[in-house]
Amino acid sequence: MVYFCLFLLINMEPTYFYFFVLPLGVLIVILVSMVLYLAGKEESLYDKELKKLRIMLRSGTIDKETFERMRNRLKEEIIFAEELEGLSTLLHDKVINQDTYVQLRELLEKAFRQRVKGIIAQI
Repeated sequence: MVYFCLFLLINMEPTYFYFFVLPLGVLIVILVSMVLYLAGKEESLYDKELKKLRIMLRSGTIDKETFERMRNRLKEEIIFAEELEGLSTLLHDKVINQDTYVQLRELLEKAFRQRVKGIIAQI
């Protein structure tokens, strides 16, 4: 196989380069640039929700204290969702069993409720 590829490269006519290699190179450059553009454009859920909260604050729908409370609650919800996703991954990979998953999820929910009560009590 390698010898066949080398044979093609050695005996390649200039027209083959212009008709095959050059268009493939251009296609690869276009695809890579599209992937990088879309990866940079992607916003996280936290950023989207925070943008909505800022719009509500500027329009006067909510006051500054409510904005602070909702922003802090949003942070806690995102942390909770990420940790719960990590637990689900551990269960899926069979690192932990179902009983351990249920116990850890309950502890996580309890800690989340306590953190949210602490945020509400602060303001």
